[in-house]
Amino acid sequence: MLTFLSNRFMLLAAQFFQPNDVIFVPLCLLFLFIIFRSRANAVRDNSVRRIYYAAFIYKTLFVFLFTFITEYYFGGGDTGLYYQGIKDLRAALSDDANYGMLILRSSTLTGENPMAPYFYFDNYTGDFTFNYMRSTSNFFMPRLGLIPSLLFSNSYLCICFCFSFFALGGCLRLFKTFYYYYPALKKEIAIATLFLPSVTFWSSGLMKDTICLGCVGFIVYASKQILINKTKIPASLFWLISCSYLLYTIKAYIFLVLILAISIWFFAETNKLIEDKTLRQLFGLMTFVIGSGIGYLLVNYFTSQEAMQQYQLDNIVSSVEYQRKNFELIDQSSAQKTSYYAINTSNPVLLVVNSVVATFYRPFPWEIGSSAAALSAIEAMAFLLLTLHLFFSKNAGKRFRLIFKDPRILMCFVFAIVFAIGVGASTANFGALSRYKIPCMPFYMIMILVLYRNTGLPYPGWFKWIIGRTKEKPVYNVRNSRVN
Repeated sequence: MLTFLSNRFMLLAAQFFQPNDVIFVPLCLLFLFIIFRSRANAVRDNSVRRIYYAAFIYKTLFVFLFTFITEYYFGGGDTGLYYQGIKDLRAALSDDANYGMLILRSSTLTGENPMAPYFYFDNYTGDFTFNYMRSTSNFFMPRLGLIPSLLFSNSYLCICFCFSFFALGGCLRLFKTFYYYYPALKKEIAIATLFLPSVTFWSSGLMKDTICLGCVGFIVYASKQILINKTKIPASLFWLISCSYLLYTIKAYIFLVLILAISIWFFAETNKLIEDKTLRQLFGLMTFVIGSGIGYLLVNYFTSQEAMQQYQLDNIVSSVEYQRKNFELIDQSSAQKTSYYAINTSNPVLLVVNSVVATFYRPFPWEIGSSAAALSAIEAMAFLLLTLHLFFSKNAGKRFRLIFKDPRILMCFVFAIVFAIGVGASTANFGALSRYKIPCMPFYMIMILVLYRNTGLPYPGWFKWIIGRTKEKPVYNVRNSRVN
């Protein structure tokens, strides 16, 4: 047994790590740190600057943790296939530099593509790479990873660092967005956007989730700069367009939910500018109707392509039911049933409730089947306790109504809940769900923590200990911050 594990360890080490990592990993970290330091030093608030550097160190540690756990515990998985795809692209380029333009033009990998043989005969486990790259979103990942691969001599760790620090850049922009509105909640917002363990872990490697999380942060911040602050518009437009394209290509459903949430945020911000209560209510009704119509048209427009028709509104329910049944069949034939869960309802209301519960509050302690699930369960329990303490104490109705009075919290509510329903209903594996749900986790936690503070409800003692706060003061007004 020990010989088998030792051989497996050496095989994976040879596949994903190489001697020149000793040179290129420090160079990559130095390169990223120089870029990061230039941005962090532009922040005038010393306490915020310290949060930035702490986030950098925290992210760096999680990249090492992610690379070793995914390769030696999970045996590669999706990230291994993406890395193999990068090596196949490099092999094609080394044979013919003209493949560079083909890589840029190819949105997917077909049998007619001249690069197909490099993927089909790469001797990866089961020769599975070619079929895996036939998906547009899957093939997009090695194309993205090719850039850091060429810069850092195909170092797997360096590629993971580059991807993960893009995610960190997006998370820092989420922090800046909400800290701008809630400067008194600096520590809480930092925890929600930068230091949630599962979010940090699953956005620390060569994965779709890493890029998607970064894109969400960049899009939200760019939208604030363009629509609300009306500053740095050229740079914000660049990030908005670039990240929208990335998100739409890799995981379109995240892009669609984000469009809905940001549209509601903008309409709600506009509605707040009307002083007359009657006009404000009338405008609110009009903007809700118009916004819903625009959102419906946008969703149907963006899903009009054949590859995107699975996300059309009339296909979502049947698609979710189909996937749920497939997962139940997998669970029945799986030897590791503890990693799967079931919604067990076709009732639309119960489906919504159970999906939200699965996303934010499960696995429960009795559903833990592995050490990875134990970490997810601890985080889920923290979310559950915070939520129960907030909505099952006095004036719970008032707290829920406050969601609709604050445009930023309304955006968090819409994005978190709609996203949770989507991934919770269509996924039945806790491992996959822990990855899929990371974009909505910061939004949900920010919503909960702002509601605590804006209603004067003290945090539970255990959470006070986490943030190191000894005195709580309600924050009813928001002001602008120097971090914008």
